Amino acid sequence: MLDVSKMVDAVLDAIDKPLRTMHERIKAIETVETPELPPDLVERLKSATEALAGPPQRELELVTVDPVLAPPRSVTGTVITRSGELAVSYSDGSSERLGHVIGPQGEKGLQGDRGEPGSVGMRGEDGPPGRDGVSVTAANINRDGELMLTLSDGSVLTPGKVVAAKR
Repeated sequence: MLDVSKMVDAVLDAIDKPLRTMHERIKAIETVETPELPPDLVERLKSATEALAGPPQRELELVTVDPVLAPPRSVTGTVITRSGELAVSYSDGSSERLGHVIGPQGEKGLQGDRGEPGSVGMRGEDGPPGRDGVSVTAANINRDGELMLTLSDGSVLTPGKVVAAKR
């Protein structure tokens, strides 16, 4: 006949030792002092926990960017170099070559059909005459040391001083 009490004692002994070890480890973890978190980080963690616990929201929420973090880098330009490499420049001023993007020359294709004769070489009508140009007819320096240019249309330009100031 089976002795049930001995079996129960054996099962309890087999479970008791691992449970006692886990209990001791949990107590040790609970007694470890954790550094205090900054209040703003605690609030962020609470908000994140609440957001994850709730149902998914359909509207996006605006998130303030931490000023300590750098803004994300974006592509500002691309070019294919003469050697066939793709070069990319980024908003942070960096750039990199991403490798060859142009393959080898393909085989020559078949000759196409000859086109209709065109109007190559025909001369069009003359356009209306343009305005006469303006030229400099005289140059002088006035008492203030300014250059004075007289143009062929009678106007005078004074671009500025050309003589060093007196000491």
